[in-house]
Amino acid sequence: MRRGTTPIAAALALAVLCLSGCGGPAGRDSSPAAATDGEPYAKRTVTDCTGHTSTFRAAPARVATVTSSVLEMLLSLGLKDRIAGIQAVAPGAFRPGLERVADGLHKLSGEYKPKSYAPVQKEQLLNVQPDLVVGGWSSNFDAGLGALSQAQLTERDIDSYYAFSTSCEAASKAPVTDFASVYKDLDNYGRIFDVKAESDALVSGMREKVASVRERVGSAEPVSVFGFEYEEGTQTPYAQGNRTLAHAVITQAGGKNIFADLDSTYEKVSWEQVADRNPDAIAIVVYGKDTKAEFDEVVNEAEKFLDDFEPLAGVTAVKERRFIPVTYEEYAVGSVRNADAVAGLARELHPGLVG
Repeated sequence: MRRGTTPIAAALALAVLCLSGCGGPAGRDSSPAAATDGEPYAKRTVTDCTGHTSTFRAAPARVATVTSSVLEMLLSLGLKDRIAGIQAVAPGAFRPGLERVADGLHKLSGEYKPKSYAPVQKEQLLNVQPDLVVGGWSSNFDAGLGALSQAQLTERDIDSYYAFSTSCEAASKAPVTDFASVYKDLDNYGRIFDVKAESDALVSGMREKVASVRERVGSAEPVSVFGFEYEEGTQTPYAQGNRTLAHAVITQAGGKNIFADLDSTYEKVSWEQVADRNPDAIAIVVYGKDTKAEFDEVVNEAEKFLDDFEPLAGVTAVKERRFIPVTYEEYAVGSVRNADAVAGLARELHPGLVG
């Protein structure tokens, strides 16, 4: 199961001081808010991954984020004071500065627990009186699992946004070869919160970094790559298909995903298939860890497995020990660090071209 939502803790009774001017449904500001540049907030409509539309007449003041990747984007846009509650963030999932900010925010369903995928529950969400709920996994809005669906949120006059860049790529009609979904989310957050200057700057910086890498590796022979998620188990490996951001990272870094022919996100394959496709490099995908030592421990375990696993003994990447550690949260889901993942992978795949 892919990384999704956090565990259920006991619902926390929360006394929330209302922001100035609140009193509308669910604690929302019923009067138009001023934009960040002092201009009045103009009404705007935003469409999300599911085709759900929300019309905003004021920038949301109480936001609940129910998956961590969307929180990273909002914090990167300087919106900490708008966050009323969050899904707890796994240690090491964010850069230290943002992780400290996230740790200080109210956690909707308790502290983070590994391997727990239960969504934030209805009562936990409503306790913080959100005017906008932002998620990225289908489970985030699954009423059958105790969450509130987007339709149920609308019935309560609460807006919602299902991000394009977390799991939406699964529905793509073509291979994902760039960060269009990430840029779309950042642009939409810029519109919703009236911070377009900030979102435009983030998108521009990411585009420039990727373009710089592409310029350097554009004429080089692509290096074949297998993305190995050791923590998901070694009995039967997962293959990252062409409907993932991981595929986009590999492609833009001057690599070739050995399972680029799979029109899916993830599929279980055999080790024989991996060996037959003979990758030149293996990206060891590790979930963010609290310390570098913990991260390195997983990498060392994965490398030992690859070194000792007889079915891969003849694979070029193993014979040459061309193992490249990458962090799941910047490599496989939407993040303001996706361009950094491209640059980092390109340095390993094409060391003579990318410094």
